[in-house]
Amino acid sequence: MILLAQISDTHFDLTPRNADRVTTALGYLERLPRRPDAILVTGDLTDSGTVAQYDQARKVLSTDIPLHVLPGNHDDRANLCHGLLDIPVPDGPVNRAVEVGGLTVAMLDSTIPGSGGGALGEQTYAWLDRLLDRTPADGSVLIALHHPPVPMFSTVVDPIRLADPQRLEHTIAGDDRILGVLTGHMHAMGTTLFGGRPLVVAPSVASAIGGEWEVRTPGEVPIDYAPDPSVVLHAVEGHRLTTIVRTVPMGGRIAVQPC
Repeated sequence: MILLAQISDTHFDLTPRNADRVTTALGYLERLPRRPDAILVTGDLTDSGTVAQYDQARKVLSTDIPLHVLPGNHDDRANLCHGLLDIPVPDGPVNRAVEVGGLTVAMLDSTIPGSGGGALGEQTYAWLDRLLDRTPADGSVLIALHHPPVPMFSTVVDPIRLADPQRLEHTIAGDDRILGVLTGHMHAMGTTLFGGRPLVVAPSVASAIGGEWEVRTPGEVPIDYAPDPSVVLHAVEGHRLTTIVRTVPMGGRIAVQPC
């Protein structure tokens, strides 16, 4: 079994609140009897993409578990590359492939600089095609990106979801090696199907945003800062993807049933 942990939308903003929440989530993962083989952070690492925010992210995200990140709409490609990835700034999207115990994770950059919405351009599709071409016929692939490719009943995120996802959906539906798609952006846990595969949207570590059924007045953002952070655990066994969400209490675990 390969075990991946996913956290998302950490929104480092130089305040201690979000940093403490990420520290608590990582501490839970580090103390597990069976630790994850890798941690994926699916975008919006920072709140506004500044150098100082990436400095904070780098310090807090320090762990001996392999940790891999991709950008979200609140991130800055150049500052992300310099501040966290330690790679030259590419002329275009920051797409990266990660190998975890025989599983390939295609981490796609769905950001549009200056926009909250997402899209995958020709460079990214060509990169993904090349990756799939060199992946063994009996291999397994997960695709990760920030923006969900389908409506998720969110008045906040649906208008800025992934645009024109048909080509990605066609690629996924036509390749049995692709087990599922992992995203963030929604600040809520969600699952559905995309290209006939599981689409898993991870909650935000920083806050929760309710669905359209929570909106009382037009334009309201049903945001909630009260819930504890959550992590998502993906178990890959053969060609089966199993996903479990775990809330991590900021006040610590209570192992004995209260009276």
